[in-house]
Order: sequence, then structure tokens, then C-alpha cells
Amino acid sequence: MQFRTFSFLPFSSVLLLGCLTSVGAIAATSQPTAAKAVSDLPSGEVANQEAEQEASRYFFGLRGGVSLMGLTDTATIASVTESAKDAGASGFWGLDLGYYTPEGRSRIYYSFERHTEESQFPSSGLKYDNIANLNLLGTDYFFLYNKDFSPYVGLHFGYASVSSDSSYQGDYKASGFVIGMQTGLAWRVSADATVEAGFRHTVLPSKLKNWQGQDDQGNTVNFESQQRGVSSLFLAANYRY
Repeated sequence: MQFRTFSFLPFSSVLLLGCLTSVGAIAATSQPTAAKAVSDLPSGEVANQEAEQEASRYFFGLRGGVSLMGLTDTATIASVTESAKDAGASGFWGLDLGYYTPEGRSRIYYSFERHTEESQFPSSGLKYDNIANLNLLGTDYFFLYNKDFSPYVGLHFGYASVSSDSSYQGDYKASGFVIGMQTGLAWRVSADATVEAGFRHTVLPSKLKNWQGQDDQGNTVNFESQQRGVSSLFLAANYRY
């Protein structure tokens, strides 16, 4: 072991000397010049640099479009049960309030949406509206945040209440925690304005509600109502400030 130790010392000394020599040579070489000042950059590069350095900003937005609410409704009159026909698309509206992170990479915001869907029973002629109010916290990530057109994807969660609006002397109400996702394409129209088109889906509180009412002839009607989810295609306009 002694022989190996003493044999290793000359080798390590030569290696150390070589490292020191290399470091000295690197230090003696000229260093790269500093980055150009902003005033020396072409106008296009200046604009890109300013866009990359954009600070976080608050925003307010409006959205609207068409939505489809998943419903399972039945009505029973005199032991005869009828299911509501499949729901059709209806208009909806909403608003957003939140902020974009620096450089517009992502955003965090509060959303309110109001959706309405009608349950119709063709044989009996019964019908009533289902109204869903959604209070959501959402976040989106932008894949091309420094471009005029940027696709994004995000998640949301929150609280929703769904209720009926009928003239049958009885109604139902269901509420609870909801979760969902959204995706879309944003167009940066100007430094302050953005226009978007996208898709959003929210899972509603799936609670079966039994409630009673009376039709126009005074017959007792036993209703069963259950909501599964709401999907929407939307257009939105946001203003940053």
C-alpha cells in the first residue's frame, strides 16, 4: 500500500499543475462583450424585450355562448312516469375577474356563470327551467404567451347551485362542490385587450331530488331531477389594467 501511495503522489501533482495552467489560460482569454443596450437594439428586438418583461396585470372579462346541461328528469302523474326529452343547447353569460402572472404566462381568476336549460315532457306538456349558477376559481397556462395567438388549457373548481323555476307550486334546489376544465385560443388584439374562443366543462352536484307539484288541472305530479354536468362553447373578451 505504501508503494501505491507514493506512486500516486507524482501523478496527482502533475494533474493539479495541469488544472492550474488551464485555469490561467482561460482567465487570460478575452471575455465576451456585454449585451447591447436597449437603445442599440433594432426596434423589433426592443418590442420583443418589452413584451418579455411585462409585469403581472389585473383583468376584467365578459364571456358568453351556448351551453348544454346534462339532465335526468322524470314526471309521474297517476302512476304514469314520463322522462324529459334530451335537452338542447341554450345561451349563457358569465364574467371573469383576476390577474395575469408576469409575461402573461398564466392567469388566476374568479368566474361567475349562469346557465339555463329547459326540461320538457312531450306527452303531458309539462316543462320547467333549470337554472345553474356557478362560482368558480380557475387557472390557465398559455403555451405561446409571447405570441399574438396563444392556445391555453386550465382547471377550475368552486361552488354551484342548481334549481328549478316552475309554476307547479313546488321546486327543487341542489348545491355543492364542482370541478372542471377549460381550453381555448387567445388572441392578443392589443397590449390591453384579448379575445378568446374556447370550451369549458363543469361537473355539477349529482344529487337526485324528489319534489312535488301540481299541473294546470290540479293533478299531483311527482318529479325527479338530477344534474350531471354543463358543457359550453364560449367567446370572451378581456381587458387588462
